[in-house]
Amino acid sequence: MRILWMELRRSPLRWWFPVLVALDVAVLFGRSQWWIGVWPQASAAAQIPAFYLGPFLAAYAAWASGRIHRLGFEDQHTAGTRPRWRVEVTHITAVAVYGGVAYLVGALVAAAVSYRDAGPGFLWPSYLLLGAALIVLCIAVGHIAGRWFPSAFATPVISGLACFLVVTMNGGPAKAGLFVLSGAPAVEVTPGRLAVRWGLALCAVAVAVLTPRSLSGYTGERGKLIARLPAIGSSALAVVCLAGVLTAGPVQTARANPSAPACTRTEPKICVWPEERMYLPRLEALARRVSALPPLIKSPSSFYEEGLRGDKGQDTDFSIFEGSMWEVADSMSIAISRTSTPPFCEAANSDADDRRMAAYFELDSWLAARISGAGQPSDIHGGPPGVDQRAIARLIKQPEPVQVDWVKKRIKVIEGTHCA
Repeated sequence: MRILWMELRRSPLRWWFPVLVALDVAVLFGRSQWWIGVWPQASAAAQIPAFYLGPFLAAYAAWASGRIHRLGFEDQHTAGTRPRWRVEVTHITAVAVYGGVAYLVGALVAAAVSYRDAGPGFLWPSYLLLGAALIVLCIAVGHIAGRWFPSAFATPVISGLACFLVVTMNGGPAKAGLFVLSGAPAVEVTPGRLAVRWGLALCAVAVAVLTPRSLSGYTGERGKLIARLPAIGSSALAVVCLAGVLTAGPVQTARANPSAPACTRTEPKICVWPEERMYLPRLEALARRVSALPPLIKSPSSFYEEGLRGDKGQDTDFSIFEGSMWEVADSMSIAISRTSTPPFCEAANSDADDRRMAAYFELDSWLAARISGAGQPSDIHGGPPGVDQRAIARLIKQPEPVQVDWVKKRIKVIEGTHCA
């Protein structure tokens, strides 16, 4: 412990520590802020800075581990009384401590700004540990690169860029799952999936500290083989862990549906995951707009967020995407239009089917605009084909009789479609 403390005190990284904290906080708030107030989303947001801290620390680890060789102290280092692997572990640990503390500061900031709105609970450790595993993995990669190629400039730059590019292209949730972009409450990082990622990170550390740069003191092929055995074993285990990461499936898996979801006290009722209770006032506003729709529009008695009903979930269950109520209103509009129109059937011909689908698309768009209280947001592009969203935004500002007449025409087209 004394040796580690000495390494921490003399490490040049201590001067970079404020930069690490600033980088973490800048990524935390610069990317988005809609996650504030939802514990799993705040946890995932607090994990994202690891995507940037990891390559930065990989570059530093490459520079630091190559200093001994650049300064000509390799022989003294090898002949020292302390085992070589302990020295390497100390160097890696020192880098990890500085990076980990900066990462932890960012997580505490995320918790602090979420605490007032999020209610009971706290950050989910699984997301924070996932980010920590990525940081450790990058440090190990940079450390071994610096040992073998002790350039003061080229190796750190290449190590940092390589980590960034590899993680960007292959580390995402749909691939290796070394990081996630969001933390919807319907999913979680399970201990098994997390353990596989940590296994890869720790194996990379083992390779970094056990792989000898030279075999001084060992003679003969047998002696050199014995010296290499720890490195061979850890490398083989790292390959196994990498295969496990690539074949383990998505890092996030579905959670069990809760016994007591958070629901509005309105008619219709809108239910969400307990972790998203902060959205209830906004959802109550949606429910009031649904109840204010014209009488010819029929609504289900309840709406549910994705995952709440488990196997009984329907394709009209909504999701809250980046805190936007538009996605909720859009999903609710589809459920309401289905309730307000006859059951779907195959149309007698393609022309009739095209007319019916156009009427459905326009009706759904009008319902979504009415429920949300405004037209489609400007930051959302696209929508149902053939629908003029600007015209829909103007329509919902017209008197109620004008809107009812418009809706009746669309429902008439749908009801007048003959089945095949």
